[in-house]
Amino acid sequence: MEKNITKYPNLKEIEQMVWRQLQDTFSSVMKNILEDMDQQIAEERDKKGYRLIDKRKYHITSIFGEIELNRNYYRDRETGEYVFLLDRYLEFEDAGSFSPLIEEVAIELAVQGPSYRKAASTLETLLGYRVISHEAIRQHLLQVSSIPKKREHVHQPVLFVEVDGLFVKRQGKRKKGKRREKSRSSSRLGSQWETSKPEE
Repeated sequence: MEKNITKYPNLKEIEQMVWRQLQDTFSSVMKNILEDMDQQIAEERDKKGYRLIDKRKYHITSIFGEIELNRNYYRDRETGEYVFLLDRYLEFEDAGSFSPLIEEVAIELAVQGPSYRKAASTLETLLGYRVISHEAIRQHLLQVSSIPKKREHVHQPVLFVEVDGLFVKRQGKRKKGKRREKSRSSSRLGSQWETSKPEE
């Protein structure tokens, strides 16, 4: 009797196969969601303000893989500007072809890792396809602007002293220290000290 010689995939191969299938499914779902949104926008738009020109193909690189859309293209009757209203509603206008999530992950890997090339390689390993080049990551990172926090200026150094009937020496420039009694409180340097003559 012949033995069963069927070759089964190992666990890694099964994981990769399932992941590819999930990517294809999710890409299809994303495509349907975005195109349904685009259609709804077309129906509810200000038709006197925006004239529908035609549909145009667009590719988005996402964590699910490449997503191909057919988006509505409009002309603003008032300004003459040509726009994709879907992009405007998604806050994705002039953002390029990379999804915000892909962009964030790539930049995060580049900032925390040793190089842009390593970041691109890590993404390719995780997602199973070449997502973004190291040069594209570098260009995106250069475009990211950080707004520095407003500096708060400290006009005088602050010294907190808590005393109770103790005599604290205070010495100015080229002057001998004078013994002055400080009441129980916190004080700012340069402010008036409450003084009293020590009992003789």
